[in-house]
Amino acid sequence: MSELLELLRKVADDGTSGSSEIYSKLLDGLLGALAERPTVPEWREFSDGLAKVKRSMAPLQNVAGSIRVLLNAQIPEEQFNGFMRGFLNDLAERERLAPSRIAEGLLSSYRPAKVVTLSYSGTVLRSLMALPRGTAVSVAESLPMGEGAITCQRLIGNGIDAKLFRDSMIVRETASADIALVGADGVCPEGVVNKVGTSPLALAAKECGKPFVVLCSTSKLIPVLEMDPGDTETERDGLRLKETVFELTPLSLVTAIVTEEGVLSGEEMRQRLLRDRGNMKVTECQSC
Repeated sequence: MSELLELLRKVADDGTSGSSEIYSKLLDGLLGALAERPTVPEWREFSDGLAKVKRSMAPLQNVAGSIRVLLNAQIPEEQFNGFMRGFLNDLAERERLAPSRIAEGLLSSYRPAKVVTLSYSGTVLRSLMALPRGTAVSVAESLPMGEGAITCQRLIGNGIDAKLFRDSMIVRETASADIALVGADGVCPEGVVNKVGTSPLALAAKECGKPFVVLCSTSKLIPVLEMDPGDTETERDGLRLKETVFELTPLSLVTAIVTEEGVLSGEEMRQRLLRDRGNMKVTECQSC
């Protein structure tokens, strides 16, 4: 198996890392794979495969689409890996700088005494650790995968006052917080794709009059995203149990989206992504 296909398998099998972490691992893996000097057909096979895994994670779909654009540019094969190296190095540097810039953007706009969040996001974690000491954080357990416990443990390990709460308590916890913070697997004109529970948190924030803020790098922005909710249905003790992993939260519920480029309201982000969609070529669409 080629290094590219082995990397694709690792990405597909990673069920614990956040989307930013998977994206960073992907970029590192692709830069390492360049040592093998993959052929153009191998890059095409990889981009086609990447477009089919973790379809809700916009950074992966953006990389797949960008590779497809380079392939369609008819770059001579002997020069293709050089173009790929420059492209990947640029993405890796942007992603390396993004978390600190996002934290700075958050702090320039908000100084909460208490934050409510859910699931696990490396970007959110970095921003929470940049908040002034004494800031309290409430983390929803985030079933069915329970990633909220990982967030809570890491916050406590860094000396932050963090508590884990049941998902059913989300309205009560939001009412006593100053701000709701979440990450994103993708942001498209239709909304924010993130772990299930994000929409109830956004609705609770709206009901309680609290800002609902999304923290993500521009790698998560995508004009077209085919969300895979990850629905499953199992039988347990004679009962049918339905679960889902991802959901779409409308941008109308989003107070602000903080990226490394600055802060936009939900509506401003929607308009930006609609313009990007209008400028897309057919070959850039992930579903084409």
